[in-house]
Amino acid sequence: MSKKTRTELNAENAELRAQLSKVNALLSQRAPQRDMLSEDNQAERKRAEESLRESETRYRRLFETAKDGILLLDADTGQITSVNPFLIELLGYSREEFLGKRLWEIGLFKDTAASQSAFRELQQKHYIRYEELPLETRHGARVEVEFVSNIYRVNGSNVIQCNIRDISERVQARDQLRRANEDLSALVVELQKHDHDMRLINRMHDLLQICKTQAEAYQVIALAAGELFVGQSGGLAIWHASGHYLETVARWGREPLLESIFPLDDCWAMRRGQMHEVVDVHANVICRHFVRPPESGYLCLPLVVQGETLGLFYLETPIGMSDARMTRHGQLVVTVGEGIKLALSNLKLRERMHEQANQDHLTGLFNRRYLYDTLPRELHRALRHNTPVSVAMLDIDHFKQVNDTFGHDAGDRFLVELGRMLNANVRKSDLACRYGGEEFVLVLPDSSIEDSRRHLEQICNHFRELQVQHGEDLLGPLTLSVGIAQTPEHGVTADELLRAADEAMYAAKQSGRDGIVVFNDHVHRTG
Repeated sequence: MSKKTRTELNAENAELRAQLSKVNALLSQRAPQRDMLSEDNQAERKRAEESLRESETRYRRLFETAKDGILLLDADTGQITSVNPFLIELLGYSREEFLGKRLWEIGLFKDTAASQSAFRELQQKHYIRYEELPLETRHGARVEVEFVSNIYRVNGSNVIQCNIRDISERVQARDQLRRANEDLSALVVELQKHDHDMRLINRMHDLLQICKTQAEAYQVIALAAGELFVGQSGGLAIWHASGHYLETVARWGREPLLESIFPLDDCWAMRRGQMHEVVDVHANVICRHFVRPPESGYLCLPLVVQGETLGLFYLETPIGMSDARMTRHGQLVVTVGEGIKLALSNLKLRERMHEQANQDHLTGLFNRRYLYDTLPRELHRALRHNTPVSVAMLDIDHFKQVNDTFGHDAGDRFLVELGRMLNANVRKSDLACRYGGEEFVLVLPDSSIEDSRRHLEQICNHFRELQVQHGEDLLGPLTLSVGIAQTPEHGVTADELLRAADEAMYAAKQSGRDGIVVFNDHVHRTG
């Protein structure tokens, strides 16, 4: 027997019933002549009845064993007249709970009004289809189905047949695919953001590598952090070990939140030596270094390199971040902090090396190398602005006698004190250097010969009053011999001016020491 669909069987049943009705009607009209019916007519009736029974058997077998749910309803009243076992098992209602009730009375649909409206539409159109319709089982579970209803006539009456196919697995697979696509799209966005962040971090690193001063680095950090953490306020504070405090040197975001200066104990991260993360300001310990209480969470990251504390990196945390985003946000902060602390550490190392290369380790003054690097630039600036520059050469009188009598430690004490005196008695624009041995050089920009002489007389007077404790002995006082030269009168290059000042200084020694001589032609001729 060939397989037929439910719709084909319904149509076949209707056709067979129609044929059987015709035969019965014909027989009724010819009742008096029943005995005279030909064998052909009787055979036709028998075949029709047989075909009908066979079709109904096939339909019932299909109805009972179908893997789709089937409902039959009275098209006029909407009452359920038959339900197949598959639908009973799918929805969990008993046969008795189905029969005699309308669809909206069972509880399959949450929206009763919409169900009634759909029934009226079906009565008018004789066909309705839902590609995806949620039904509720007797136990409250949700089942996604494909719902198809049509109307056909049986024995002169309209019957509604509802075919209900469980598509839950298909919907679940589709939803899983959609979620997978959403996750993939989110991952792509996250990777793009990560790539963008890494480019900004690399650019920050590149700029920090070529910074020559801490101030330049602070400016680069503020700009880079503002780009990396858009809409988030933050700041960088540097640790001053000498004063045991932190100073805020860079800020970014909407408004400054860090105090300009605050003690180390105000920050939990600095006290603990590790990152301090606050998610809920009402449920966590809050640092005390804010201008006003923070309204959202934040991160404080101490910047420490090889045991040396450099400072603090602070950043506000956006509200409403998921745990995953919060983790990535923290990782980004740590990455940025690592780059910042290494750059600042390298800058400090470079500055120390620069100081060691350009400063005299005993007196703390600049050394001869720094003098020869700086003086030509100062002379060029003076020439461009048509301003004078005075150069003075200072030498401690009878210094060799101090070393020979009391030892080099005593001589070093005089050198250190003279270095302190020069630092305390020069302007910010002046340059004080140890030229070598007991010789010192002062570079005095924008200073005339008369002003330079008065300034150096004060220094000589202070030095003349200086006494140095050496063991149980009080040494001193000593005196200075000073020579002064000025550009452009006495030379326009560093070598010319230093030579002129040196000759003037020797002239002062030849004149009895403890004096100041200004270079002139006579000094030059006799030197």
